[in-house]
Formats: sequence, structure tokens, C-alpha cells
Amino acid sequence: MIKRFFSPPVFEKEEDNFRAKFINGFAWVAIGLLALGIVPYLTRATFDSTVAVLSGLIMVMFAALYLLRRGNINASGLIIVILGWLGLGLQAYTADGVKDVIIVAYIALGLLASIVVGWRVGGAVIITSIAAIWGLALLEDNGYFTPRFQDPIGFARDLSFVFLAITALIYFSTTSLRDAIMRANKSEENLRASNQSLQELNQNLEGRVAARTTDLELANQGNEKRAQQFEAIAQVARATTANQKLETLLPNLAELISKQFGFYHAGIFLLDEDREFAELRAANSEGGKHMLARGHKLAIGQSGIVGYVSATGKPRIALDVEADAAFFNNPDLPSTRSEMALPLRVGDQIIGVLDVQSIASNAFQEEDVDVLSTLADQVAIAIQNARSFEITQELLSEAQRTSGAFLRESWRVLQTQEESLGYQITENKLKPLSKPMASAQIKKAMAGKATVMESGKNATLSIPIRLRDQVIGVLDIRVPEEHDWDEDEIDVAEAVAERLSLALEASLLLKSTQRQAEIERITADISTKIGATTQFDSILRTAAEELSRVLGGSEVLVQLQNESIEEV
Repeated sequence: MIKRFFSPPVFEKEEDNFRAKFINGFAWVAIGLLALGIVPYLTRATFDSTVAVLSGLIMVMFAALYLLRRGNINASGLIIVILGWLGLGLQAYTADGVKDVIIVAYIALGLLASIVVGWRVGGAVIITSIAAIWGLALLEDNGYFTPRFQDPIGFARDLSFVFLAITALIYFSTTSLRDAIMRANKSEENLRASNQSLQELNQNLEGRVAARTTDLELANQGNEKRAQQFEAIAQVARATTANQKLETLLPNLAELISKQFGFYHAGIFLLDEDREFAELRAANSEGGKHMLARGHKLAIGQSGIVGYVSATGKPRIALDVEADAAFFNNPDLPSTRSEMALPLRVGDQIIGVLDVQSIASNAFQEEDVDVLSTLADQVAIAIQNARSFEITQELLSEAQRTSGAFLRESWRVLQTQEESLGYQITENKLKPLSKPMASAQIKKAMAGKATVMESGKNATLSIPIRLRDQVIGVLDIRVPEEHDWDEDEIDVAEAVAERLSLALEASLLLKSTQRQAEIERITADISTKIGATTQFDSILRTAAEELSRVLGGSEVLVQLQNESIEEV
């Protein structure tokens, strides 16, 4: 606890710790010496101003220690220097002037200022101290004050205190210098050890760099290969959204896989509907194209690596085809030395096999299985999407044909029921048409299924009204005076014609639906009345009456065939 009380505070910077050590040590030494210096004056009967000056200097030292504990190193050093300088000058003025031993303390104060604040402040203290000495000398020489007499014993005592203060400064200086030298020597030893380690590291650096360079070259080669493989996978993935037909998609995939992976042969097999054979549907090599021409296929589970994979659903690699018992020796591919076949799956179902072959032995590695399996999955998705697209297109075409036939039939039926052929507005007067209009522009618009425009005198604009792909009418616009049609006018008229076509189609569908619903209702009512009795006579009579009523009083004959009538 006592050691902690007298020890200086610790700072982050080494320079601050050095200055704090000086201030703390000098302050405590000065406090002790000043306290000892006061004791002789306290034993005298009369009050001496020296007691007040020395007490003030002690308070200055405590104030400096307080500021030091608060972390204000500069303020702590400056308060010792400034107030200490003033206290020394006051003591010399009230005592012996330039002959006072306290004047020697200016040397210690200048040394302290140089260490804890800076050499500029230390130089300023020395210069001002010299000025103070000369000032005291001039004052004494002109008789402004009379120095008191100091006995030799007192002079020697005071001089001893000053020398002890200087000795404390020298002690702290030499101690700090020795610590700095020890730290420098330690740093030099550490630097020497680091240099030795660097030299040893440099000796092995070239070999390690060469080894790392070789590893990087191998890694770069592997990365380039993987980049090409993943680029192929990305291109196949893009093909899954291209909505291509199988006849176009499969050859493109075979060429893409062979080019990106550098395979001698890439073939795509698909299983037939009976799942008995794997049929070759695409290949990039010349031999593969010969196989396509003759309809090459392999029995599932019986012929070659492709047959094995199509049966088991497991990838298979033949690093040396001559040593693989499952390899099918194909005369169209005589250069094959290694082969890998991967299943094409959609869900849990195998739909085909991706077969790749190389002219080099051991061309495939285990990690290639994972990459190419991903590729095979993408190929399978592309094939399934193409099949789904083709089926969807067929269903869409069939639906459009059915829908178009239904609309045309509905239009034919309803057209016979409608009396209105259309409407004509002239000079803001609207009237129905009694007969079809048949101008040259109208005929041309209906025949060409496109807008007919004539500018100039009697400008005409004829726009066909369509029901799906069938033209059912014309929107004919005429201007009695000279007029040139602009694009905005044509766009507005065509937009109105298009909305008119959509409205007519919607109305036609609604009327057809209502007509069918009415037929269903009438049929249901008649069926209900017929089913209300079990007597033959009542059933026949009800059927005839209800049909006659529904058909507007038409003559209806209902009879059962006699057994005597000959069979036709």
C-alpha cells in the first residue's frame, strides 16, 4: 500500500512513464528536503519568512503530484517549474539575495524542466534564472534591500539540501538512462534473433516458393477444368428453359458436352416406351452419327456399360475398356480407351443414359462423377422440359382447334337467329343495316384480314373484326372531305376494333352457354315429367306433349316398333 502511494501512475506511452517517474521522484525528494529545511527555522523564537516560502514550495509539490495522478503530466511538470521558480526567487529576495544558497537550486529546476517538459522550457528557466540573479544583484547594489547574514553552519546545511536535490535528479536520470540502455540491448538481441530467423527463412524460401508455384499450377489447371465443366452445366441449365424440341435439343447437348469437356464421343440414350431398349438419340462423333443412321439401340441390362447403367441406375466408369467385362466393343468407336455412363433421372424414374468416351486411358477421376452427375441431372431436366413443352404445344393446339370450332359453330347458329346485320351512323343519326355493305375497301379488308386505308378525297379506313382467326365483320370509317390518316387515328380505330372483337367473343360465349343451359333445363324438365309415371301409355303421351310444347306446337310422332316389322 505504501509503495503504491509513493509510486508514479502508469501510462500507455513509454515516454509518458519516463516523465512521470521523474516528476514523482523529484517531487517526493523535494518534499522531504523542504520539510527538513523548515525544521531549523521552526526552533527560532522569531517568525522567519523562509518558513512560509518553503511551506509554499511543499504545497506546490503536492499539487504537482495531484495533477500527475489525474494524468496531466505537462500541467504537473509546469506547475513545479513555474511555481518552483517563483518560490526560489522569493526565497532569495527575502534571504541573502544572490548570495543565498537557494540560487543554486535554479540549476536543478532547469534540469528538471528540460527532462519533464522540453529543452526549450529548460533553456527558458536557465535564462530567466540568470535574469533573476542579475536583478537581485542590482537591487542589492542600489540599496533596495539588505541581505541578511547567514552563519556558515546554516549555509552548509542549505547547500547540502540543494546538492541532495540535484543528486536525486542525477539518480533518476542515470537510472532511466540505464533502463533505456537495457531495453535497447534487449531490442538489439531480439532484432539479431529475428534477423537470424529471416536468414534461415530466406534459405528455404526459394524451394518453398518453387513447390508452391508447382502446386498453384496444378490447382489452376484443375480450376480451369472445373470452370469449363461448370460452364457446360450452366449452358445445359440455360437449355432447360429454351423450350426446344427434342430433335433440336439433344444434338445441341451432345455437341456442347463434347466440346466443353473434351470428350471423343458423347451420346444420349433414351429408354423406349416398353423400357426394353436404350435408343441412341444424339451423338457428336462421326461413329455416333453412323450409329444414329442405322437406329442403334442396346438392350437394357444386357449390352455394354449403357445397358448396365440403364438397368441399375448407377454411374459406371471404365478406366481401361479392355479390362472391363461390361464394355461393349463398338466398331464405330474404335479409338475408345475409357468410358463413363451416367443415368438420366426425372424423379425416381430413369429416362435414359448419358454416355461419354475418351481416347485416353484413365481419363476420368472420382470427382468427375459428381460434376458429370450434376450435368446428367440438368440434361434429364432439359429432356423432360422439352417433352413437356411438346405435349403442352399439342394440347394447346388441340384446345385452340376445339375452341375455334366451338366458336365458329356457335357463331353460325346464333347468326341465323340474329336479324341485325350491323349499324351505321351518319351525321349523328344511327340506323340498323338492312343489307350488308359491299364496298371495294370492305371486301379487301375481309379478304386480306388486314386494315385497308385510303387517304385523300373520300378517305376510307376499313378494319376487319375477327373471331379468333376468322373475319366476321368490318369496322368501316369514311370521311366525306379530303383527309390524311395519321398513325394515332389508325391505332385508336384498330384498338376499338380489337375491343369490339373481344366483346363479341365474350357475348358469343355467354349466349352459347345460356343456350346450352336452357337446353339442359328443358331436357331435365321433360325427363322429370317422363319419369314421374311407369305406364307405357303415359310415358309416350307425356313425351309427345312436352316435345310439341317446347318446339312451338310442332307435330310430334312417338311410336313403338311392332314385332312384325322386319329388321333392317
